[in-house]
Amino acid sequence: MRRKLRACVAAIALAVLPGVAVAQNISFYDAMSGANFVEWWQTTAIPACQAQTQAAIRYTSAGSPEVLQRIKAAGAQGGDIDVLFLAPDKIAAFKGEGVLEDLRTHAALMPNLAKTEPPDNDNAAGTPLEGTGAVFFRYSYALIYNADRVANPPHTWKDLYDRRDEWKGRISYVDPRSTVSGSGRFFVAMFLRSFGSDLALTNGQEDASWGPAWARLKEFEAANARKHAESGGAHVAQFATGEIAVGFHALDFALYSRKLGTVPPSIRTVLMEDGVPEGAGYLAIARNIPPARKDAAARFINCALSDDVQVPMVKEMYEFPGTNVWAKLPPEVYQVMPTREIFDKSRGPDPSAAALQHISDVWAEKVGY
Repeated sequence: MRRKLRACVAAIALAVLPGVAVAQNISFYDAMSGANFVEWWQTTAIPACQAQTQAAIRYTSAGSPEVLQRIKAAGAQGGDIDVLFLAPDKIAAFKGEGVLEDLRTHAALMPNLAKTEPPDNDNAAGTPLEGTGAVFFRYSYALIYNADRVANPPHTWKDLYDRRDEWKGRISYVDPRSTVSGSGRFFVAMFLRSFGSDLALTNGQEDASWGPAWARLKEFEAANARKHAESGGAHVAQFATGEIAVGFHALDFALYSRKLGTVPPSIRTVLMEDGVPEGAGYLAIARNIPPARKDAAARFINCALSDDVQVPMVKEMYEFPGTNVWAKLPPEVYQVMPTREIFDKSRGPDPSAAALQHISDVWAEKVGY
């Protein structure tokens, strides 16, 4: 999702399809996708949307801090970034910097925008979107475990804490300071909430509810593997090596890794009954680019939200749809993925972007890592 190994690939100019009129060149900067999704964008979604976009689409995978700084440095000149793909806390930060276009002003070119659903099309990481992001997919984090080593997995956060010594040294989550995966920050946020923290900050300061929750996490930390992975890919690889038997990561990445055979076939997932982080990947448009490039970007996003792209994306990539296309998903999807009802029921309240950043800043000190 969320949260994943990012392939630092060079920008790739895709060939224009025969017979397609090209009026513009636009750049798509992906600051969210993991390695599997980087490939999918380039080989599947972008070629499928080339004709509708009426532009040559140049794709680049990059970190969100770099992308934000490039947009800010370009200022009113617009720069060379047109379409962005962002995680919830990142789009909240970009919106706060005032660098994103209000997509609602391009409604005539984006009728599929109306297919996106609440709450994700209204808010991201506790921040009102006000039209700045289009929900491309939705994701869920999950507890991941090796069924050969864990016969009876925990189904609640407190059960995970109480049973931590059963897997002492073989349990872990991604380092919350990671710049390429948010799964560790979300793990900590949900753990702290389950032990009473309201995750509220006043002038950047924790209230009294944080202290006891941090103490429980520090106790849990003592049962973790010695080294936290610094990316989602490295974390999932720990299952392949047998280093860990219980972890926490994006559901889609775990399922996709099992499909590829890069983790043992005994890998299973659980959506915690008392709430797991869920969210969305957002497509956005840089605010200061020229009007013609905005139009091309809007056409691309509209295509990405079409049923013809959304249904294959769910089937192939194990993400939940960004639009109301649920009824068109084939039954075999649910042999692998949870149903919409389970997805909706398991969702915990979204941590705010401020809380996630705070967790990243103070986690190591709080748990003694």
